[in-house]
Amino acid sequence: MFDAFPFDEWSEEITTFWTFGTEGDLGTIILTILGVLLMVGSLIQFVRLESRKLDEQTAALRSALSAAEDTVATVTVTTTTITTD
Repeated sequence: MFDAFPFDEWSEEITTFWTFGTEGDLGTIILTILGVLLMVGSLIQFVRLESRKLDEQTAALRSALSAAEDTVATVTVTTTTITTD
């Protein structure tokens, strides 16, 4: 198996890449929590956006349907009854 990991071991220089970086697990936990919160917030906003777009489309279709019903032509029906004696 080819090992492409560029570092032989984790050292203090590598931990400086972390935003909250010390060599402990606190930075990883904080970044994970922030990532999960951002993901959940994005998902909630996406659902709200799509719901708003669906509500607007529903209103547009209902107004188009009611406008189409208002322009329906009046049809007169004549009934002829034939009686025989």
